[in-house]
Amino acid sequence: MADPSLFQAYLNNQSSKTPAFNFIPGVGFQPTEQSKSVIDLLNQASGKQFNLQPANSVMANEGIPLWGSGGGFVNQKNAADRNIGYVDPLQGTVHTVAHEGAHAVLPSSLKKDELRKFDTFSANPSQGFPINIGTIPRDNGQRLRWAHETYGKPTLVEESHAQGVAEGVLNKLGIPSISSVDAYKTPLDYPSTFVTQGLDVYSKNEIGPPSPGERNEARRIFGAAEPLMQRVFNQGYNLIR
Repeated sequence: MADPSLFQAYLNNQSSKTPAFNFIPGVGFQPTEQSKSVIDLLNQASGKQFNLQPANSVMANEGIPLWGSGGGFVNQKNAADRNIGYVDPLQGTVHTVAHEGAHAVLPSSLKKDELRKFDTFSANPSQGFPINIGTIPRDNGQRLRWAHETYGKPTLVEESHAQGVAEGVLNKLGIPSISSVDAYKTPLDYPSTFVTQGLDVYSKNEIGPPSPGERNEARRIFGAAEPLMQRVFNQGYNLIR
């Protein structure tokens, strides 16, 4: 049988400067006081109730185990679960809590619109009229733009917005903004990883080298990404007063 003191020692070594949870022997993972303060502020700002849960040891997000990742997720496909945020209890930080809380109770306007459309289609699937991608012109870059607007921009916007909300919450509470991932040095580093998401989907489904029109559209997408992220980040940040 495993020695529980060894697990406790591991947790002590893994703990961040702003851990999302404390481990209490015989009880389990419990939100830290800082996490509780974040939840209270998010609830106040949104008028909703954010339900924070420690991810269990077998939980994964898109096939990647949550334990040890520092990450979290909100299951927004199920309307009944959209206020629940699951966070890695080993390396998740208070910033992770604030970020997932933003997804849960203060999503971007674009995400709200997407969820409304998703719920409408789920309730009435016969009302859905899939787009025939082949009818969208390719050489002028229009099809590439469609892929970005459909598969890339929504995530880019929502993640930038969540980062803005998280930074606003932590700043108001006077809690250091410490990412659970060392590589992310600024708040927009994480959202920026989604800039190419739509283009990647596009490139996997098209054959042949890009046309001049496609190259020009790709340059426009890259050029607009940083101003877009900053603008949406500010919108999220300013929701916290």
